[in-house]
Amino acid sequence: MDEERKDEIQELYDKCDNIAKKSNILFIINIILSFILLFDFKYREIFIIGSLLLTIVYVILTNINEMYFSNLAENERRKSLLKESFNVNTTLKETNKYYNNEEKPSIIKLGLNCYESVFFTKKVVDKMLPINILKITVLTIVYIILMIKLENMDLLLVITQTIFSAEIIFTFLKLCYYKFQLDKISKDFESIFFKMGLKNKDIDVLILDTTMDYECLKSYCKISTSSKIFFDNNEKWSKEWQKLLKKVKK
Repeated sequence: MDEERKDEIQELYDKCDNIAKKSNILFIINIILSFILLFDFKYREIFIIGSLLLTIVYVILTNINEMYFSNLAENERRKSLLKESFNVNTTLKETNKYYNNEEKPSIIKLGLNCYESVFFTKKVVDKMLPINILKITVLTIVYIILMIKLENMDLLLVITQTIFSAEIIFTFLKLCYYKFQLDKISKDFESIFFKMGLKNKDIDVLILDTTMDYECLKSYCKISTSSKIFFDNNEKWSKEWQKLLKKVKK
């Protein structure tokens, strides 16, 4: 009887998602506060202090998420990649059949596993980009309105710090860079598996080189991809991946 699929590492990614959701809620509340501050009212100073406190909490949450929880999840996923590629226990987290190919433990299996990861990550990022473009557009419109309406430059400075300390614009630019590099790495894997083929004498080195490119990219960008998008589309994308596997040049 075949063992069922297991992935205990997903729990770590779920924690990252939960923190990211809470951070996004704080950011939205802050944007609402920024609009409220357009008006003159009795307890305006309290709202300004509240906005600054929310900004501080947001920055702390996002940085803890990036430096610790996201890093922990990615480290465990990297270990599970090696575990399922070479059938060696490299992590205490249980994973089984996370990757969908029947290749025997080898460098080639490592390459196929990594290519599958790139394939799904690229799909998720493609779905995330329009959402982030909308977010940046709304943020830009809000900020332009605030610049036009606010006469108090000190207050505008506070709101500017609130918006830009959130690093949402830089995160968006990083997401665009991530998508561009994922496209490149995906094409490299396509070249290895569909054009050169498994019998190419340099295949082991090429696989290791491209795999390291992907791991370095993840480490540099630290982009938390959406688990919800992944699970919502997993069945459809899995079928596409199975079709791709049939094109591998033996």
